[in-house]
Amino acid sequence: MSQTIQVQILGRDYSLRSHQSEQQVQRVANFVCQMLEETAAGRTVDTRDLTVLTLLNLAGKYLQLVDGQVQQKQNDSRIRELVEQLERSVSGC
Repeated sequence: MSQTIQVQILGRDYSLRSHQSEQQVQRVANFVCQMLEETAAGRTVDTRDLTVLTLLNLAGKYLQLVDGQVQQKQNDSRIRELVEQLERSVSGC
């Protein structure tokens, strides 16, 4: 069931509808605030530029995670192949 949850980001209040728990929505909002603060640290940037820079940072991190998962699947597949080859070699002796 969807619920409305209030969060504040960059001094603005937002009403969000979500099926997630309030704690999870607040966790996401806090993460976004933290990322915005990290991006803004030591800079004078307008809100739009800050948002775009933060989105670029988040997208980069997300894509690194996706690439890491793809690499892990490839590694797992290769390990399975090697184990199968070893098992065939051992059973052939």
